[in-house]
Amino acid sequence: MKTYIVIHNLNSRGKNLSQEYIEDLFKSKNIPFIYFSTSSIDELNNVIVEYSDTNKYQYCTIGGDGSLNSLINALMNNGIKNPEVACLPAGSGSDFIRTFALPQNIEETINHLTTDSYYEVDVGRVEAENKSRYFINVLNIGFLASSVEVSEKMPKILRRFRYPISFWIKIFFAKAKKISINLGNFEFNNNAFNICVCNAQYFGGGWNISPKSSLQDGKFNVQIFAVSKLKAMKIFFLAQKGLHLKESDVIVRKASKIELKSDVPIEIDGDYFASSPANIFIENSAIRFKI
Repeated sequence: MKTYIVIHNLNSRGKNLSQEYIEDLFKSKNIPFIYFSTSSIDELNNVIVEYSDTNKYQYCTIGGDGSLNSLINALMNNGIKNPEVACLPAGSGSDFIRTFALPQNIEETINHLTTDSYYEVDVGRVEAENKSRYFINVLNIGFLASSVEVSEKMPKILRRFRYPISFWIKIFFAKAKKISINLGNFEFNNNAFNICVCNAQYFGGGWNISPKSSLQDGKFNVQIFAVSKLKAMKIFFLAQKGLHLKESDVIVRKASKIELKSDVPIEIDGDYFASSPANIFIENSAIRFKI
């Protein structure tokens, strides 16, 4: 078995796990590992640069979707080809692993690290404001992105509840906005409350936003919520169980390249990214995810 480079994100908004606890967990399963705790992107990049040999190493993040996003970005930005990646849930939200029905309990999920089962996964990339970032789960345009921006300003004591709190704070003043987006074979230029660009199936703490998403088809599942605020609230409740796709005002399309022409908020994997026009691409089978 290759040695796991274990990245413990100290900025994760989830559980406060100790180094001793994590190390004991890996030792109990006889999994070879090297432990690192990081509190900045620079520290994470330094670890990846030093341990870049994929013939010897595979990579595991301890945290949620934001921690996994940071690891994916460090690997992709440093030119690591087809890395083997795992995620042990310890964040405020670990939605990406729900697509594979992996447990939300770290002591159960670590059992998967002892297997040789991998799944080749597509990775998205967004470019805006002269910067770019990779994402593996879901990108949101519009209302949900603006609510994430609010959530990031909340104190740490609220970190486990920041998404639902920010959702209800923003919903009272929100309204649909005109958004122009080009999917190649389909163009939308009208009012929309939110647009979800889905690579995987879950977000927001277990909402089954995109039950038909595939991580291997080289395409995003794009959902345009062309609705008013009141209709959006109904649809968001339906989306918790993936029942919203039957609604006529939810436009669903597949696309591998997306051009966002409007100046609207964007969030990726639970973190605010930018508010501007953007180009969004998908890179097919970019990583091998441990399942």
